Amino acid sequence: MRKTTFWVAIAAGVLMLVGIQGWANSGKRALESEASTPVEATRIEVRQMMLNAKNLPSQESEDFSLVFPPSPDTQCEH
Repeated sequence: MRKTTFWVAIAAGVLMLVGIQGWANSGKRALESEASTPVEATRIEVRQMMLNAKNLPSQESEDFSLVFPPSPDTQCEH
């Protein structure tokens, strides 16, 4: 009985170490994976996308600098 418990403990320890090692190395496989399609392997050229962009929505801004007078602190004295 004592001998069996020893070997079961050894086997459990080995299985735990194998599981921890597999878990620790699981992230490396994702980083080393190859592109599955040719589209994923091509490089996206951001500059060309910006140059070829058309019909994009524009944002309007309103200038309120003429509506409010400048503060006395910013006026220059001559």
